[in-house]
Amino acid sequence: MKKVLLLVCTMFFGTANANMINIELDNVNPSVGDTVSVNINMTGITEDFTSFFSGFLFDSSLFAYVEDSASSDFPLFDYATFSGLDVDTAAAGLVSITLWEGFLPQIYSAGDYLVATFDLLAIGEGQSSFSLATATVYEENDIIGRTLDTSASATSIAVPAPSSMAFMGLAVLGFMGVRRKVQM
Repeated sequence: MKKVLLLVCTMFFGTANANMINIELDNVNPSVGDTVSVNINMTGITEDFTSFFSGFLFDSSLFAYVEDSASSDFPLFDYATFSGLDVDTAAAGLVSITLWEGFLPQIYSAGDYLVATFDLLAIGEGQSSFSLATATVYEENDIIGRTLDTSASATSIAVPAPSSMAFMGLAVLGFMGVRRKVQM
């Protein structure tokens, strides 16, 4: 009974503000050479805002950002108007996500948004964790900004080695052969 209560409390308190910003992965069991599509979502935003900053952290020895794979509910960054969604991958293991209106501040309405979607290519095998860096939303004429809860936006996946997949396949075939022999 104590375990059930602990689980319920963890689920309730662990998700109280988790819906503000989160990560969704389309492939949680990738192999080397597979792509993983990453969605960064903001939900339950209750106030209008003018800009958003965050970063997506990943293990660069296991994954590589796929160039030109970013898209969004927002238009991609336009240097002429200095506005839109800007995705920067200059640092290894970090996809910086910036959404803003520069010269002519536009107010983004309260609501739910797909901030960014992009692809990662699995380049090595091992265990990897994905998480969001501190996420900040700025309202019009706001200098300080409001930090969003990213604590529930961590996820961990394993990329199996191709040889271990082959070994598992041989083990299954061996098990089936032994089972067939026993049945005869």
